[in-house]
Amino acid sequence: MSAARKRAPDPGTICRELCQLADAGELSRLTILAPPTRGEEETWFSQEVLKSARAWAQLQQGIDFLDIDAGSSDFKPEMLDGFLQAASLFAAGQRVLIMSRAGKAFAKWPGLSKQLAQALKSGEGPDLVLIHLDGTAGSKAATALKKSAGDMVRLERFRRLYSDPPPWRPNDLDASEAAQFVQAEARRRKLSFQRGAAGCLVQIAGGRPAELCQALDHFALLQESNIGEETVREVVAHSAEGSAFAFADAILSGNGRDAFRLLVQLRARGLRSWDGRRISPQDAFSLLVSVLAGERRKTDTVGRCLAEGLPLGEACKQAGVAAAGPPQKRMERRLQNCDRQHLQHVLQSLHAAEVQVKIEGRGNSLHCLEQLAFSCHRSVRR
Repeated sequence: MSAARKRAPDPGTICRELCQLADAGELSRLTILAPPTRGEEETWFSQEVLKSARAWAQLQQGIDFLDIDAGSSDFKPEMLDGFLQAASLFAAGQRVLIMSRAGKAFAKWPGLSKQLAQALKSGEGPDLVLIHLDGTAGSKAATALKKSAGDMVRLERFRRLYSDPPPWRPNDLDASEAAQFVQAEARRRKLSFQRGAAGCLVQIAGGRPAELCQALDHFALLQESNIGEETVREVVAHSAEGSAFAFADAILSGNGRDAFRLLVQLRARGLRSWDGRRISPQDAFSLLVSVLAGERRKTDTVGRCLAEGLPLGEACKQAGVAAAGPPQKRMERRLQNCDRQHLQHVLQSLHAAEVQVKIEGRGNSLHCLEQLAFSCHRSVRR
């Protein structure tokens, strides 16, 4: 029987490992940070490793340190020639080379890979080289440089974090790579996330590590050390993301008046993200539709589990909703006016709104959402 296939570490884990090595000056002699061969690049991880390596180098005594932004229009290959061949200015000093944004440079001057590999193999080259190869050109250049340098190189490719839970835990929002990243970064900041809170933050702020870390720093400034899902929602209550969850709750509860009121406010004042970034009307439409679709799926899962005889707390767990406190109570209130017929109608209305905006090309996306709110209004059950 063959051994179980081992899962590759996620980008956040690899990043922190490299940062620890960089902090101690123990990176491989040649370390390459590159985009993935498939999927979208996430440069934040590379920037963190570069930051750690620079901080270590700047603290060292008797070191020749060359830090080059190869993405600058001033970069020329001649800038490397002397450094690669010359001996250290100090008797027993190290030579350290860091190159950032070097993807296009290595593609434009293919000889750079061979020149660097030869310098390292000769024994006279730098003691430590860290290269960040960005973009599509960088992905191809990384393969060529690794082939030239051989065993002395460590190549790591950084893609975006997965924001959705894995297929084997589809309803556990805390199981996504991005949510796991949130919890790891929270521990580094002495913050604690309750069940459901990390997944909720990812659902609201997205899966980009820079924005997630900014949110964690925001919690730290507020001196919120034990963070629950409700705390996450309260922090963003007056933001675009908070408005999106309020809109979804109103639609699913059949409260067309509240949903329409939120859209009137959006039309009058616009929307800003929780970090102050202004949201365009098109992005606002995508945000509201995405959150509504996600909340509809969770509500549908809870309803199905209740129909199978599960208690509400267990049904909420199955749907990735915190099985206690305000999140469970909010779901309970929603279900009082949200049966399977209403869930199906919401789904059809969502599809209609997306067709109107994305296929038919209607210019006023907020008007399409107002039609959705009117369509999904129901008389409140007493």
